[in-house]
Amino acid sequence: MGSIVGKAAIVAGLVCSIAEAVLAGVQVLDDNGAAIPASAWSCEPGSMPDSWVVTLNERWNPWGNTWFRVKVDAGEDIDQLLIDVDGPPAGSPVTITVGEAGSPVRRINSIRQQGSAEVVLHQLNVVESLGAVEVQAINFMDIAGHVIGPLVVTETSSELRGIRRLDIAGDLLGDVLVAHGTIRELVVLGDVGTQEDPIRIEAGNGLWTMDVRGDINACIDLCHAGNTGFLHRLSADDFNGMLTIDRLAKPAGSDAPPMLSLTGWLSGTWSIAGSLQNSEAHIELPSEGLRGQVIINANAAEQASWSTPVTMQAGNGLPAIALQGPVYEALPSEIGGGSVGLVPYRVHARACVPPSGSVLDPSVFDGQLTLRFYGPVSLGWGDPLIFEHRAAYSDADFVQIPSSDFCVQIDEADASQIHITPAGGWGGFQPGAEYRLRPTSSLLCAAPVSSPVSQEVVYQIAIESSDCHADVDGSGIVDMVDLLLVLALWGQGGTPASAAGDIDDNGTVGVDDLLIIVAHWGQCA
Repeated sequence: MGSIVGKAAIVAGLVCSIAEAVLAGVQVLDDNGAAIPASAWSCEPGSMPDSWVVTLNERWNPWGNTWFRVKVDAGEDIDQLLIDVDGPPAGSPVTITVGEAGSPVRRINSIRQQGSAEVVLHQLNVVESLGAVEVQAINFMDIAGHVIGPLVVTETSSELRGIRRLDIAGDLLGDVLVAHGTIRELVVLGDVGTQEDPIRIEAGNGLWTMDVRGDINACIDLCHAGNTGFLHRLSADDFNGMLTIDRLAKPAGSDAPPMLSLTGWLSGTWSIAGSLQNSEAHIELPSEGLRGQVIINANAAEQASWSTPVTMQAGNGLPAIALQGPVYEALPSEIGGGSVGLVPYRVHARACVPPSGSVLDPSVFDGQLTLRFYGPVSLGWGDPLIFEHRAAYSDADFVQIPSSDFCVQIDEADASQIHITPAGGWGGFQPGAEYRLRPTSSLLCAAPVSSPVSQEVVYQIAIESSDCHADVDGSGIVDMVDLLLVLALWGQGGTPASAAGDIDDNGTVGVDDLLIIVAHWGQCA
């Protein structure tokens, strides 16, 4: 009899202990606040003090929406929330909330969907930090601290599913991947990523609003895996990284115009797949805020256009600078060093060194040119430029000259610039001639575009005749170098190289040219 009483006491004690643990730790309720069947969930202590591993494992309402409202006591954490509920992929959703408004969870290390049922993480309230989340869809998240991430939405059947609203009072430090859905609102009071560790954000159908009070250090890709996601509104301080979108547009039912706006520098790249001709859209940068690149028509479609201005505040009471395509006059130094380019990129005539159309004094011209384009370029196979010349101030036709007379190199620090220098002892640009340079199909818009630059616009300069005709190499001194060049070209005629040594212009390099050098030996006047 005594043993029976003792066993009963032990059982009662265990029941009380279990009840106290539940009351002191985790509760899982339905949408009306009532307890759900005990078979539908379980919990155990987590790997850290005051933390729990909670498993949801049964669709306890098979005829409708199955709710799980997960609550923990103040100051306690959820180490893992495992959603191991099987069921149909649509029609009878499993809806989950974690942390009540006014009673949030301190920290959550991970939430992971493992079962086959349709799952919506409806509401999440966290005080300090949120770790990794992988579920079918997310409605609302309110995070008072940082998001470590990554956040992965696995829904593929509905382009409107994804993340409805994510509010973060701290920093967003992990990837947000909604590969085939939509992110409707993303609000971050801190920074997105860091310069040392940028994050990735995907939203294959679109990103409606991204409001960041700090900096964005991220690759934001709305066109991953062939998607054509649009962007409605994005604002931040600095932007470092890459933004890839199909277009700027408004979601259905919105009256707010599309907008891209920074209060700091654009040091990364914004890439728009098609034309930019939205009359309502605003693209706004501060004074000298464009340090990076804006690419328009990244898909290189024919007949693409750019009419929406990129507006930059000029500062000091000056009027704003409006950049509008396909070309604009503002120099890179006036806007921050970057550029906006409509693919295929054209030559920025005014930003070349010297500017296109210049007439140069041979005594100060160093024989080097820099062509600047409205976007970064790369070299393909073959000669990137066609070189042509004619006598200065003449109406003669331009004649093509060998491109082997010149070296063409892309600037290592700024791929929108190419440098042209003489090749060989008598190559390069000569006094008394006018030159025209035209890109070939081997000069490409750099990745992510990789199509030829525009061949419609040419670069042209004229070099005045030298008063010192015997100065074959243009050094400003008639000396042994000039004599040796004439000897090397002896008997030649009719080529660009021999033209430099044919001082008397009789068509052949000979004795008279050698005598002219001797007669003018020394410093040019």
